[in-house]
Amino acid sequence: MKKYFIIGLILVLFFVSGCSKGNVSVKKEDSDEVKFKQEYESLNGKSNDKDKVYKTIDISANNGIKYVDAKEVIDILSSKSGVIYFGFPECPWCRNAIGVLLSARKDVKLDKIYYYNALKIRDVKHLDDNSNVVEDKKGTEEYYKILELLGDKAEVYQGLNDDSIKRLYFPTVVFVKDGKVLSIHSSTVDSQKDPYDSLSKSQKKELKKIYVDGMKEVLSDEKVCDEEGKC
Repeated sequence: MKKYFIIGLILVLFFVSGCSKGNVSVKKEDSDEVKFKQEYESLNGKSNDKDKVYKTIDISANNGIKYVDAKEVIDILSSKSGVIYFGFPECPWCRNAIGVLLSARKDVKLDKIYYYNALKIRDVKHLDDNSNVVEDKKGTEEYYKILELLGDKAEVYQGLNDDSIKRLYFPTVVFVKDGKVLSIHSSTVDSQKDPYDSLSKSQKKELKKIYVDGMKEVLSDEKVCDEEGKC
């Protein structure tokens, strides 16, 4: 009898242990969504150093955000599929775009959006009085690799008078499939001039269509081929 009791106790402990691990796993998956919500909503109504008030936004608890680092971004751009959102919470353009992006994800039933704040790894350049490009801050190796993988679709670095110099602006949403960049969308919509003004209903509709179309391409069963016809 004692023998059966011990066996039963071991099975119960094994079952409880398994459930506990399962719960921890679920919480780990949810933690990115919670972190993102807190990170962006924590600035609601606050003022920045320019005396501008951050837009109040409400991020869904089930937002599908997955934090990634630079190496993971490079891995996705090199061989995988997905939607990558480059942004940061203090960015006023990002705060206008993020609600539309998350709404688009929900509509197309996209599993997740990869999120990376690339602000700290980005380079900073300017033109001197002789129109020479001066590098104030060098970007990281990962940053330049990301730009390389974005290729011609990457945005031109504004104000340097050299279209060969690229830059990652925020927000930028990248749609990639099997390691091929399908499209990139930066900022919000052309008609928005002040990022501290909320998008109008028609502007949100315009932006959402861009995001939805990009996501549908990523989810499509069709193979992606390059200009030479290689798929």
